[in-house]
Amino acid sequence: MNATRLLSEDACPALSDPIHTKQIRKGALTLYLDPSYDVPQLHAFIDAIRSGDLSRVTQVESSDYARVYRFELPGVTADDTFYFKEFLFRGLRDRLSVTLRKSRARRAWDGAHLLLTNGFRTATPVCIGEEKPLGVVKRSFMVTKAVGDAQSVDSFIKTNYPVGTDRESMLMKRKFLQHLGMTVGRMHHLGIFQGDLRPGNVLVQHGDPPIISLIDNERTRKYEKLPDRKRVKNLVQINLSLVPAITRSDRARFFSAYLEENRDLKNDKKKWQEMVLSKTRSRMMLKGWRYPSPNRTTD
Repeated sequence: MNATRLLSEDACPALSDPIHTKQIRKGALTLYLDPSYDVPQLHAFIDAIRSGDLSRVTQVESSDYARVYRFELPGVTADDTFYFKEFLFRGLRDRLSVTLRKSRARRAWDGAHLLLTNGFRTATPVCIGEEKPLGVVKRSFMVTKAVGDAQSVDSFIKTNYPVGTDRESMLMKRKFLQHLGMTVGRMHHLGIFQGDLRPGNVLVQHGDPPIISLIDNERTRKYEKLPDRKRVKNLVQINLSLVPAITRSDRARFFSAYLEENRDLKNDKKKWQEMVLSKTRSRMMLKGWRYPSPNRTTD
């Protein structure tokens, strides 16, 4: 058996398949819904967005292969903001792939539940919808509850730990980055790969320690043993931060905290560090970015 193979979906059937939630059929559309959100207001918003009525929603900037809308459901929950994300096909190959694999919405649902089941936070999955007019997915979407009062990790650091702040803020920044390193480290220790761990998908809420949520989990998977290439990819993704307040020393603290959760890597610490930094520099060069100055080594 390949030690790095992806865990089979049968390992967690209740999570890998949304049929364990409430199913509602509306013509060619099937909704897989968390029963606690089965309210008329939500159905009304879903029907309106599907029909093209965007008068009560706000479109949110997204990739070329998704459409995202924000809307409010007052009185449904304490935090009444929700997001509707429609997954668009990237091309003919992507359209054909749904005959052999799950829709992007289902994969995002599975990834979110995988994190939640293993003790991590993400935007609460509310429902997914799949339109299958001829038995093949032609359109899919997912609705999530917003992560209340959260900022991207870069924005959180810029706001709370700007360059030139007092010693107390500097120490709080170090503590937060160590907490972030331990969170990613624990995820990897459990064999979980978050498919898109760029800073914009790491949301932070105030707390002690701050609360970290990981969003956009379409490619989130669990392995019996996390492949090295997946580990490096995640570390490079989150290392692609240009926040001036993050020094090279901070990056080293993050990585040291990460290794505390992956002690089997500690003997090769230098090799892993150099590998991640080298690939980070390469990615930044391709994007036309400049890696943080060598002089930015300490707080």
